[in-house]
Amino acid sequence: MGKELTFRMSKQISEMSIKPLRTREEAILLLLYTIRMFDVSIFLTDERSEKVKISIDKMNRIFYLLEEKMFSMQFPFCIDDSSNQDNIIIYDNITGTIINPMVVSFLIEAFEKMNRKEMDFETIFEIIMEPEVNDNDFTTKEMWLLISHLLKYDLGYIRYDIDSEHENGRMHPLNHLDICLDTAATYKIGLDKKIEFDDFKNILDITSECWYIC
Repeated sequence: MGKELTFRMSKQISEMSIKPLRTREEAILLLLYTIRMFDVSIFLTDERSEKVKISIDKMNRIFYLLEEKMFSMQFPFCIDDSSNQDNIIIYDNITGTIINPMVVSFLIEAFEKMNRKEMDFETIFEIIMEPEVNDNDFTTKEMWLLISHLLKYDLGYIRYDIDSEHENGRMHPLNHLDICLDTAATYKIGLDKKIEFDDFKNILDITSECWYIC
């Protein structure tokens, strides 16, 4: 999958990742808070086993690695290939907008309100028109395009679980993949053994050989 960046999870991201994601808004908020974490990740003092990885190639994917599960989504932005992990530059390919702390804060506020079902056209307009947000470096058009992009892009959500609590033979295998985020659309693929991160990554890597369902 080309270039790969690895970060230790902050306590906040670890707690958010452990909880099941039920809606697009929850998934987007996890992504946005993770981007905010990148600036402080190298300063984390505890040696957490939980990690976040971003693989950059034809498919940009972000991976969340926890003790009993791993899950992945498409990463909606681009990362400057010339940057290093201590000073990464994230930008939106459509608008060219640099996803800096101000932009991340704006998007988090918008999606927090959406997640609480408090968002409508008027509320979005009020957020956009706030003086500390609306300036020459981050235009109203860019705000609309970023929100629209995050609301519409394909999350490509997939999760690998080791689920001893709900294990039930072939109905709910111990090791399995959960596909899709929405509970109305999700489905399960059973696995006959435990897989590691490299296996999980290879399942999603279009440049590697396919896995087969037998």
